[in-house]
Amino acid sequence: MKKAASAKELNAVLVGSRSSQKYLVGNIILRKKVFDPGDETSRCQRGEGAVCERRVMLVKAPGWLRGYHLCDTPQLFKTEAILSVSLSPPGLHCFILVINAEMPFKDVNKRATQEHLQHCFGEKVWGHTIVVFSHRGHVGHKTIEEYIRREGAPLQSLLEACGKRYHVICDDANDMRVKELFEKIDAMVAGKSLYETESMLMQSMEKARKEVNKKAEKLRLQSQKQRRKLRDLLADAVPNLRILMLGWVFSGKSATRNSILSVKGFQSGNRTVTAVNQNGEVAGRQVVIVDTPGWWKFFPVTFTPSSVKSEISKGMSLCSPSPNVILLVVPTDTSFTEEQRRVTEGNMRLLGHRVWRHVIVVFTFGDTLGDKTIEQHIESEGKPLHWLIEKCGKRYHVFNNTSTDSGQVTELLEKIEEMIAGNSSFYYSANPDTDDTQPEEDRSDKQLEKNRDEKPTKEITEQLIIEWDRKNWETRYILKGTDSMGLPPTLSEDQQKSKESGGEEEQMENTREDEQFKTCFEVGCEDDVGSDPLKRWMALLEREWSRREAVMEQVSWGTGEWKATSEPDNDELLKSREKVALWLKRQHTNPSTSSAMSGYETASGMSWEEEGETL
Repeated sequence: MKKAASAKELNAVLVGSRSSQKYLVGNIILRKKVFDPGDETSRCQRGEGAVCERRVMLVKAPGWLRGYHLCDTPQLFKTEAILSVSLSPPGLHCFILVINAEMPFKDVNKRATQEHLQHCFGEKVWGHTIVVFSHRGHVGHKTIEEYIRREGAPLQSLLEACGKRYHVICDDANDMRVKELFEKIDAMVAGKSLYETESMLMQSMEKARKEVNKKAEKLRLQSQKQRRKLRDLLADAVPNLRILMLGWVFSGKSATRNSILSVKGFQSGNRTVTAVNQNGEVAGRQVVIVDTPGWWKFFPVTFTPSSVKSEISKGMSLCSPSPNVILLVVPTDTSFTEEQRRVTEGNMRLLGHRVWRHVIVVFTFGDTLGDKTIEQHIESEGKPLHWLIEKCGKRYHVFNNTSTDSGQVTELLEKIEEMIAGNSSFYYSANPDTDDTQPEEDRSDKQLEKNRDEKPTKEITEQLIIEWDRKNWETRYILKGTDSMGLPPTLSEDQQKSKESGGEEEQMENTREDEQFKTCFEVGCEDDVGSDPLKRWMALLEREWSRREAVMEQVSWGTGEWKATSEPDNDELLKSREKVALWLKRQHTNPSTSSAMSGYETASGMSWEEEGETL
């Protein structure tokens, strides 16, 4: 085992969430602008310099979205994070875990941090980690100790895991502050060996990356060859294009629509609730785009609201006589697992079996790829995403909605024209069951859906919508500092009066129910909840809520509108959540009313993966 080097050198990896400000800490330590504040991508960055009479090498590892489960982070990000250690030869002294002290640190943030660090660097990472709190000077606390006390158990327990080692660096930090950090790192590594990864693991990851790169290049060449063949079939450019956009909630459909049409007005975070058509001239073509409400990322098609299904059908009619192409929007900043494959297939099935011949997958948030290609992302995600690409005839496109480059739009329109040249017109039936080409298993799945009790899906679906809209209310009034606030979506005026007149007994009961809720709600992703149906449902709910919160934090932080504040309607939020939690618990404990859950019991003889197919 290599011993730690003398104080004449320091090799460290900067780790943390995408909004942790790793770039700020790295640039302050190196005393120069090495790391780009806008470069929170899947690539590693390395910078070095002479600081306080020592050679310093810093590697900025890819970050995760705050609150995201490990299973929801793209594999490309995780692979590059694991291999970041190899960029610090001859060995690594420490990890610098950066936490943004301008933002709250909740249980979900602690869990995300633990999951990602231990997965990428192993259990021994904590003995080599020091926490560095970053901020840009405008925070709601005077000292970092006050911030630690205010955030409570989640942050305190994380600091315990790191041996209570922490430091503060803000944008006005001087050489003395950096020197103090070095002294704390020296004390941590004194007498210790360098951090070393398992050689077999690193060799395995390097091999996996090479295999991904090889497959990615093969996919790229196949796609190009296919495009050339279709281009030969195309005599003239298609003068009129009718585009229907589908995807899960906050996949980037509306942003893509506006990028294609070069219009503004899309407010990130708003949930599309109705089918909306918009038209304009793009690259010499008349283009009509119909945006539709999205389905939930984690919940099967059974939980897709009937209103969403009807709006998708309405969207088809707005593309009269029929859409030339369906753009299936999939973000690249989140994983695409077997879970998402099932959910996507189930929702696309609503349009019939022949729909796939007219689909192009549009990958959004392409800027998060950095110097990686979309083919590398596809191959890194493995079979589920590869299945989707094959299902769509290897038709895909990557979109950077932050870019004003018209070339990406023109290329997408050309791919649409090529697909049209190779296909007949899309036929849509309002009743997919009448589609003669529909596989037998599709019809049986549909019948199972019809036979299920509709009450649970309605209850959970309503709760998902309430939570989503509550976040919009919070962003509009709290993050922007508006004083005149109406009631949040979870609390009507009658409920407000009831709350004000409620007695002590009711308050005690609410407290007990809240504790019940918290107990059953604090669960991880699918792999962590075993065979308990109740915990599985609550895990999916929690993942939807965490995803929503992480995305809204990212949007607010990126626009400079973030203000660290507690949720003003937290009590009402818990009440709305508890209804679902307690209802689920009753379904789980009362066999006579659990018909909707019966398909998920282990007694069915089906695995959770197989059970998902019948939803």
